[in-house]
Amino acid sequence: MKTSSNNAATAASTYGPVPFSKPRGAFAQTALVVVPPLILFGLLMALYAWTRAGLEEHRQFLMPSGTSLWTQAFGLAEVRHELFGRALTTLGIALSGLAISIPIGILLGVIMFRALILERALFPNIVALQSIPTLAIIPLIQTALGFGTLPKVLIVAKFTLFAIPITLLLGLKSVDRGIIDLFRLQGAKWHTILFKACFPSAAPALFAGLRIAASLAVISAIVSELFFLAGRGGLGQMIINAKIDFKYEQMYAALITATCLSVCVYILFTWLGNRLFAKWHESGASQN
Repeated sequence: MKTSSNNAATAASTYGPVPFSKPRGAFAQTALVVVPPLILFGLLMALYAWTRAGLEEHRQFLMPSGTSLWTQAFGLAEVRHELFGRALTTLGIALSGLAISIPIGILLGVIMFRALILERALFPNIVALQSIPTLAIIPLIQTALGFGTLPKVLIVAKFTLFAIPITLLLGLKSVDRGIIDLFRLQGAKWHTILFKACFPSAAPALFAGLRIAASLAVISAIVSELFFLAGRGGLGQMIINAKIDFKYEQMYAALITATCLSVCVYILFTWLGNRLFAKWHESGASQN
């Protein structure tokens, strides 16, 4: 009898309720967000310095030091002004491409969800469009549309389209079938089910695709400028011009600005998604 009591006490202590850990404070949460990227950034800077130190002295201009980046690029008012103006141009191209790819991607995702035959018809073509090398279609775009801004916007739309319908389709297919059946029992129309049941449940997956597309938008805008140099260009054109003129400090400054711009666009979509879903979906909740 005593042995049974001991076993029960042991089981109660082993499998008893475990209290939740105390939530982290604002400072700890901020540190968890800021410190890991700073550590990785420091490691990358150390790798850069180690690689530069391994170059011959007459080739070290190919990898400028932090001092030369400041004195020859970021520290000059005219260079900062040029970086700001070209960053706005690149951002405009990137956002214009997203303005095309987002509605088209959402429409394709809904169409593929609506009918299986349409999914089988469209899905391979979307994959094929993403697989076509940009360099292969540049001559066609140049012949049809010239060298202005529109070809750059279309290249951004091509780069950013793929992730949107794929993630949206995955989210729509993951909707609880019981919710859809409940709407059907109430006699709801298809578009009512789509907007009131499917879209709210699939929205986190859609915003995951939007974050991917946003991170690719700035990169693809710069890539498009490497092929279409006519007119007022953005950071991509500045990179080419600086490389031709052997101004590697300004070239690296444009690369750094482009990276920061891409990260900012990604953070914007992440923040927007968290603001929309934090109150009702675990994908937007903060990690304690």
